Amino acid sequence: MPSTTPAPTCHHIFADRHRCGSPALRGERFCYFHHPSRRPAANPYAHRARRGFHLPAPRNHHELQQALGEVITRVAANKLDVHRAGLLLYSLQIASRNL
Repeated sequence: MPSTTPAPTCHHIFADRHRCGSPALRGERFCYFHHPSRRPAANPYAHRARRGFHLPAPRNHHELQQALGEVITRVAANKLDVHRAGLLLYSLQIASRNL
């Protein structure tokens, strides 16, 4: 016959003062996500944020091609996130129209 007592819930308190409703790990006070022994997930973009790169404003078609090549190379090497690359490529497209 199944037990009718509810499973213990996680004791983690969020910033807005409500409590986590996930079931706690067996014999523990916290759920898997909030357990103190769990290391936070690594940010995949953290190493990219430390190493910025300088992309000068293109003044002629040659500099525009160099900037375009730099963005493409960094995207291909996974050193630039796709969202930022899209914004840069759009900016280069506008610069190309202005030239």
